[in-house]
This record gives sequence, C-alpha cells and structure tokens, in this order.
Amino acid sequence: MSGFFKPYEGRRPYAFISYSHRDSGKVLEIITELDRRKLRLWYDEGIPAGSDWPKNIERHMRDCRAVLFFLSGTALASPNCYSEISTAEHSGKPILIFPLEKVSLNRSWEELLSQAAALPGPEEAPAADRILSWHVLTRSFYGRWTDSFRKEWLGLGAAVLLLTAASAGLAGLLSGRIDPGGNTAPAATAPVTAPALSAETTAAHDLPAVSVPAPTIDPGIFPVRFPDPQQESAVRSVLGRKEAAVLRPELAAVTELYFCGNQVLRSMDGVQFSPEGSLTVNGADVLLSGKVSDLSVIRLMAYLERLALIGQPLKDVSELNGLVLLQELYLSGSAVSSLSGLTDLPSLAALHLEHTNIRDLTVLESLPSLRTVTVSADMLPLRWTENKPFRVILVP
Repeated sequence: MSGFFKPYEGRRPYAFISYSHRDSGKVLEIITELDRRKLRLWYDEGIPAGSDWPKNIERHMRDCRAVLFFLSGTALASPNCYSEISTAEHSGKPILIFPLEKVSLNRSWEELLSQAAALPGPEEAPAADRILSWHVLTRSFYGRWTDSFRKEWLGLGAAVLLLTAASAGLAGLLSGRIDPGGNTAPAATAPVTAPALSAETTAAHDLPAVSVPAPTIDPGIFPVRFPDPQQESAVRSVLGRKEAAVLRPELAAVTELYFCGNQVLRSMDGVQFSPEGSLTVNGADVLLSGKVSDLSVIRLMAYLERLALIGQPLKDVSELNGLVLLQELYLSGSAVSSLSGLTDLPSLAALHLEHTNIRDLTVLESLPSLRTVTVSADMLPLRWTENKPFRVILVP
C-alpha cells in the first residue's frame, strides 16, 4: 500500500484487518476513511522492517477485539488470510465480512465463515458507513482523549486536583463555609465524567443501537485503599508507581488487569487450564489461591476493558456493574456460582467461565453485546434458552 496511515498500537479495543495484498488499493481506500473517523485499526503495514512477521501478526490477532475480513477471490486463495480467520474463529473473535466482489466459497471456507457476521446495511451505502453500523463495533473501538494521554500526566493531574481542593478548602475557610471545627456547609457536587461523543460525531459514525454511556470517573481525590496486596501490586505495576499513595483519578489509566491464582500477569499469554482444572502459565503450575474477593476498587476503574479474575475466592461479581467499557471478563476457576448480579455491562463481548460452579446462563441474555461464553465439560449440564443471543464455546 502506498500512502498508508499508521496502524493503532495500544491496549484499547481495535479491529484487525485481514485482506489480500492484491486488494490493497480497494482496502486502503475503505480503511483510510475508517481511520479518519477515529476507528482503531491494525493492519500489516504497521510491521517494522526486519521484525518477526508471523509473531507480529499473531500478537495483533490475539490482542484485537474484532476482525474485519475483506473477502475476494484472491483472499480466499491466500493461506495467510485462511490462517488469520481460522485463528479468529477459534478464539471466538467477532468476524465481519466485507465482500469486495462476488465469490463462491468452498466447503472449508463455508464452514470457517459460518459464524461470521454478514455486512449490515444496503449495498449502495458507503462502505465505511456499513462497517460502522456493525453492532460489535461499540464506542470503545473509537479513539478518544485517553489514547494518547500519558500515564504520568494522570499522576500530575491528580496532584493538581489535590492542590486545587486544598486551595478550595482554604478559600472556604476564609469565606466562612468551613469552620475550624471541621463542619462544612452543604454544597452541590457534579460527577466528573469522560467526554462523550458529540452529536455530529455520533451521526458520522452511525453508531450501533446499543447505547454505551460515557464512563464516570470517581470525583474524589482521596488515596486508594486497596483491599488486598494482590490488587495493590497489580495497579502499581500498571501505573509504574512503587511508592506514594495512588489517588482515585489515577485509576482511569487502568484498562487491563489479569489476576491468575496467586499471580498478577501482564497479559493472558501462556495461560492454560487442564481438563482437571489445574492452571499453568507458560507450562509452570500456578496456585489457585488468589486473594481477590473485594471488588470495591476495581469498580472505580472507569476505563477497564479486560479483566481476569482466575482462581480467585470472590463469590459476588455484582460490583462490576457500571464498568461500561468492559469487553472481556475471565472468571475461570473462581468461586462464583451465580451470574445474576451481572446486569449492567453494555460492552461485554466475551465471558470465560471454565471450571466454575455456574450452571445457568439464561441470566446473561440481557447483555446486549455478549457474543461468546466459554465453558468447560465439567460444568455440564448447563441451562440456556434455545434462542440465546451468544455462542457457547465448550472446552475440555
């Protein structure tokens, strides 16, 4: 491709572009318009020269939240495209097919694409508009101010807020609103929220019917009191903070947390369950003796998008309600036995429940974006309705 744009590199939701290089001209025209509308995309023009090409592709396929496949005769003949779509289907990634031309699928491709989503909207509509009307591409796929907001600035911003609050307190004392005994006059406070998309932007993106409210950042500037050392270690690692108190506004920088048994991980790479329910990370055994049972701090992480609570003693997950950008949730091997508390997760697309005591999936049918639920054979029999909106993936 000539004149390509810079692919997205980061940890927020993005779509992986699968295409044949012979279709580069057509594909570039479409995805350039998607990039202009701030949709996060990754395609292979972002691979640096001299790097390990297959591993780079594999990493970006693993980390993406959806795959946009540009279907053509040359794409069907491409081993790379087949490998990418096979990986996406096996991983439960949502796959959207954009046909560049009329083609006939052989049996292998027909089976592979049987779970993929057809392109919505009338054929005469602009390609970008049709793609952006796909219900999987929620607001969390669009670029926003936090994409380029350096984490260290969050700490500085929190310090500024603290100084501002101290100044306001002094001003209140001088004006008589606060007396020396500590009594305060009642004052109205407005919650601090993330900036929502403007009406103009919303119309241009043709956003899906599922409405995702802007996440609300806790307005308090108080230090975070962590309920257990495992959570404190994880958050400090994300923020790069070894010392000093973590303030509540800084939690907005946390987009991913992975608790696996007694360990805190940087990603889900190498995490595997055996059919017996034991956990390994890169082949090494991990004790299923985590400490996370209190989610009061995690629920303050307004921009959290991926969360793993594997092998944790928690039983109630209702505190996760309100995490409007949460896309993927792992509860595998946890003590959770009921999901009745999960009612307000509008962006949740993938839920992992392997080796839990959960037996009823009907309570999940109210989650508007849920596409896949992964369960294990030891959980059978399971209850769900015949017309469930999500796909159940059974693993050993």
